[in-house]
Amino acid sequence: MVVKKWLSLTVAVSTLVISACSNTQAPKTADATNSPSVTGTPQATASAAPVDDKSKKLTITFMSGMSGVVPPNDGAAVKLINEKFNVDYKVTLFPRTDATTKINTTLAAGDMPDILNWDGPNLNNYGQLAKQGAFLPLDDFIKDYPSMQIVPDYVWDAMRINGKIYSIPRYFPVQYGATPIIRKDWLDKLNLKMPTTYEELKQVAIAFTTKDPDGNGKNDTFGIMMQSPGPSPDLGMGAYWKPDAWYHKNKDGLYIPGVISDTNKELSKWIGDVYKSGAIFTDWAVTNSAEAKKQFFAGKAGIYLSQPYDVGPASFTTMRGLFPTAELAAIPPFKAPDGSQSYLGQPGWSGRFVLNAKLKDDPAKVRRILSMLEYFRTFIPVEKRNADNKDYDWLLGGKDVGYKVVDGKILSEWGKGLSPIEYLEDRFWAPSDEANEVTKAAAVTDPLQKMAVTSLEQMHKDTKVFINPVNRVASETFNAKFWTNVAKFNAEVTKMIYGQRSFDDWDKIVAEFLADGGTQMIKEVNDEMVKGKVVPEFK
Repeated sequence: MVVKKWLSLTVAVSTLVISACSNTQAPKTADATNSPSVTGTPQATASAAPVDDKSKKLTITFMSGMSGVVPPNDGAAVKLINEKFNVDYKVTLFPRTDATTKINTTLAAGDMPDILNWDGPNLNNYGQLAKQGAFLPLDDFIKDYPSMQIVPDYVWDAMRINGKIYSIPRYFPVQYGATPIIRKDWLDKLNLKMPTTYEELKQVAIAFTTKDPDGNGKNDTFGIMMQSPGPSPDLGMGAYWKPDAWYHKNKDGLYIPGVISDTNKELSKWIGDVYKSGAIFTDWAVTNSAEAKKQFFAGKAGIYLSQPYDVGPASFTTMRGLFPTAELAAIPPFKAPDGSQSYLGQPGWSGRFVLNAKLKDDPAKVRRILSMLEYFRTFIPVEKRNADNKDYDWLLGGKDVGYKVVDGKILSEWGKGLSPIEYLEDRFWAPSDEANEVTKAAAVTDPLQKMAVTSLEQMHKDTKVFINPVNRVASETFNAKFWTNVAKFNAEVTKMIYGQRSFDDWDKIVAEFLADGGTQMIKEVNDEMVKGKVVPEFK
């Protein structure tokens, strides 16, 4: 007997600002905010998509790397797509870890498909290939599709090369990224208040370490559980302190990555002091994110990074079982020396669809492709994500075929090729962060989880987000060198935090960063900011 493995469906959900953001003043604020989530129907601000009667059958090819289980190229859902859009849809799917090699090899052979999901580790030659004419400019098309009309300017900026848009962004939240949460029950037990400054954070961390907040009579807790995929010291309690934010300027008035700023030097010294006090998990630099999460939810630390979306209940259930009175709350950003108070926003997109430049002579085919993408991207409100919604039902492959409903929850047999969203786009473009209603997500089932998610969601609603200018420009040196250079830099900073190297060497490692492409990177980013009139801003 074959036993089917049904999984709870968590479709990535996100939201964006309906009003376009201006980029003529810096920094600035706006009333609208962005947040994360997927699935919905664009608001009535956008005009209707162009009519495509689909009378002519078209062959459309698609290539994409996939995370998780890769469905078969000829899954049952492909037939559903063929029938709905009158196409002969030919799909090539592979593990996302193979995407860079697969995509570059395909392009080198001149075999680019009609649609390519440009997403993979270290896939950094988008700008170069766009300049070489590999991709179709889309400016004349995107204005006709509602879900594309609500994409903010700062996201489109990242799709532009030499002033033209060469790709359709895939949704990713701007707000609702990972920010610190704290054991509020520990604060209450020790008569401490929510920290609002680094000095207060230090005192709370030390108290969590030395004053037995869990009441077990043992000295076995830490104040802070830093997590990283490697030595990556980051306790930025706001965009002002974030190492990947291009927030600060150098002596020449150019924006620089925060990692090499004097602000990061002072923060790194602070981390070193707190670490020496014993209030930071001892082995943080060699502890992967999965182990860090496990340790936090086992009650070994009081402060940890978490996000309010795409989080399952298991860890929260574990903590609640160990500590029935546990409470979790979001820590708001600290007020910076310049008066700002915000967390760093995420790019607002992750991955992109590019179209083959050869389609320039076939606008009907381009519109068929874009109408397909439009259907898959269109936001469905949370309360309408059910079997009674014909669009949602179709995207998931049909009730009792691609999914089933158990105790009111939709369970999907992901990876079998039964759901159309496995074959093109599984992220809806939400019209606003609030539209995602994260606390109502199907995956939020544990009471402690709901407490944490509610606190984080409300904090983000009440908090401005800093739109990182580097996400809005194209710099080949940044794409090729930034994260590699940051990893090298942070490895040396970690030695300083551990007391294995002196902070007196800070200028030396900055100089090494600059010499290894950093100077050129800063020049390119700032030149592109000027060219595109891009400025740092708050929303």
